Amino acid sequence: NIFINDLEISLDNQSALFKYADDTTIVIPVWSKSPSRIDLVEQFFTWSSENNMICNTSKCKELVLRKKGFNENIPSIYNIPQCKELKILGVTFQENCKYREHVRSKLFKANKSLYILRTLRKEGLCQNELDYLFNSLVLPNFTYGLSVYGANDSELTNVQQFLDRCFKRKFTSVKVNIRDLLENVDKKFYKSRSINTSCPINDIFPKKKITKYFLRNNKAIRPIVNTERFKNIFVNRLIFKYNAI
Repeated sequence: NIFINDLEISLDNQSALFKYADDTTIVIPVWSKSPSRIDLVEQFFTWSSENNMICNTSKCKELVLRKKGFNENIPSIYNIPQCKELKILGVTFQENCKYREHVRSKLFKANKSLYILRTLRKEGLCQNELDYLFNSLVLPNFTYGLSVYGANDSELTNVQQFLDRCFKRKFTSVKVNIRDLLENVDKKFYKSRSINTSCPINDIFPKKKITKYFLRNNKAIRPIVNTERFKNIFVNRLIFKYNAI
């Protein structure tokens, strides 16, 4: 934190660099013939040089998030390898904006945890103790990052099928609904961040209407949504599903 405290990279006066402990991530919008990728990475190398630090490009990775129909070749820069998936703070992102690999890895890890529960049950562990272990070892695999990968409804269905099997096989005595968990997590996250005006995520919340009348009780300017997938992202879930904004 001391070494990279003054590291700042911006694009059009907006921060493009996000830091967490010793991880740094640059998020850059790319469009045809845009020089922004090169410019922002150059800012990073310039800062490294001025502070007598060497950036190992072989340990850097670039992930190009592609919307449907975008097949343009984006050449790599500074020999930074491109990848089709990238794990950032425990969430695996894919270039097609889906979370299949993230959910697959979490299902695999949760299945391994069930072996522990199965073994302890044979040793005479009671159901209350199994419930406690299920909530401690298995469920966190799916609740972490849920507001992010929850935009993909098909992956939520895969998680729900796993949780239903856990209930059927008595690994937990309480039936868990992943979509109810998603709603609770979303609302809790929104409540904690909306009161903090300095939080960057406030920039993507809908702005309040400047008019004094509210047609159909809408107090904010709602975004135009053309697809169900876009409606399922975090902010739009707050608007269209929970009516929280």
